[in-house]
Amino acid sequence: MAKRKKWRYTAGKRPYRVRVYERKPGGMLYAAAWDPGESREVRRSLGHTDHDAAESYAIEEAAKLREGMDRVRTARPTARRIFGQYEAHRTPNKRGEKARKEDRRQCEMWRRFLGPDFDLSRLGRREWEGFTRKRASGEIDARGRPIANPDDRTPVRDRMVEKDLLFLRTVVGWACEWRDADGRLLMENDPTRGLDSPHEKNPSRYVATHDRVDAIRNVYRNVTMRVMRGGKRREVESYLPEVFEIGVGTGRRIGAVVRLRVEDLDLAETEAAPWGAIVWPQDTDKMGKCWRCPVSPKVREALEGAIRKRQRLGHVGRGYLFPGPFDPESHVRYEAVRDWLRAAEKEAKLEPVKGHVFHAYRRLWASARKDLPDVDVAQAGGWSSLQALKSAYQQPDERTMLKVVTHDAELREVR
Repeated sequence: MAKRKKWRYTAGKRPYRVRVYERKPGGMLYAAAWDPGESREVRRSLGHTDHDAAESYAIEEAAKLREGMDRVRTARPTARRIFGQYEAHRTPNKRGEKARKEDRRQCEMWRRFLGPDFDLSRLGRREWEGFTRKRASGEIDARGRPIANPDDRTPVRDRMVEKDLLFLRTVVGWACEWRDADGRLLMENDPTRGLDSPHEKNPSRYVATHDRVDAIRNVYRNVTMRVMRGGKRREVESYLPEVFEIGVGTGRRIGAVVRLRVEDLDLAETEAAPWGAIVWPQDTDKMGKCWRCPVSPKVREALEGAIRKRQRLGHVGRGYLFPGPFDPESHVRYEAVRDWLRAAEKEAKLEPVKGHVFHAYRRLWASARKDLPDVDVAQAGGWSSLQALKSAYQQPDERTMLKVVTHDAELREVR
């Protein structure tokens, strides 16, 4: 007599597939579904042996998975569920792969530290301060993995701990507002309220000087890049002179500079923009905002130089102002420009500033304009928040402080 096979049925396609099956022929039926946000298969018993009912269940659940509904999953706000939902629904909407990659790292770290089955609604000071201590001392690394040997631990500054805790607070706040397909909030209350984060007392925010800018200018045309011309790789002058001058002259992030397109330039000379303007597109802006700003004569010169250079390399018409050396359909990568600047610093015998690279020049641009109206500086440099401009970019300097202490204005009684 032939051995009876175990029954099974599958509905839907990955990652929304639901499988119903028997563990033994004629036995109780079970359901299983792959959860892409939680990176595991979850299972539950259906509590009956009706094959037709199981098939209907699988079809319904596969359809609901596409809408974010899944009766196979637990509704408890576990770390696995909340961070998985955040990765599935919020992370893909963030601008830039760097931000999305950081989200995935943070989610992995918190799931590992708290435990995947930890109920986030029970989060309290014990977990909050425990993380603060272990992360700061290096007992856990950036992915939440414990470091047993004290000699292998790398302590981190308060700013990094604050950043990790802020991410947790952000995820919980999002979960308190996000409703599933059934209309239920992922979390009812925010347990992070009232919990204090450590703050960096002496943040490292190096501001470049114009002496450093001059030193870079003396050597940046010596930096070369490899390009493909006539089927062969050749060494030519890099884009560093133009990228550097546009960055230093506009105060913009280098990530936005390298993604400029020819069609973003408005070089028509008008009364409001005698040397033309740049329309910074929203898809390259950190805040997703479009900005139109006039440029200075030196930036205009750099823009024209970039256009001539791309034409010499065979790139005409619309497209990236700084096309990739081997792929003209993409822009030159930030990492390449960073390496060019490091090479220029080395040739100029300048000490590289760890962790700052181009941002030091963005702070220089902002700090050199402290005597100008804040709203205009923010608009020209691309800051949506005056607070961010004044707290993180405009830095005190000795010359300005001397003006403050020697200021002799007097305030007297009105008579």
